[in-house]
Amino acid sequence: MTRTLLSCRAGDRVVVGSIGGNAARVDRLASVGILPGVELRVQQTRPVVVVENDETVLALEREIASEVLVVSSTG
Repeated sequence: MTRTLLSCRAGDRVVVGSIGGNAARVDRLASVGILPGVELRVQQTRPVVVVENDETVLALEREIASEVLVVSSTG
């Protein structure tokens, strides 16, 4: 099931499927490690979306999280 990162709940483990938005946004997210195929763990969803990727914790504005499409992790 594909959904946006914004629709996830704290504790969800998801895999990035694709990133919408302009090229600058895609490049910015890629520069901090958010790329298709990367597994993220959602730590919180309000007031911003906080995700963990390996040992990196990132806070994303809700508008940006709404453009990151994810699928549930199988592992």
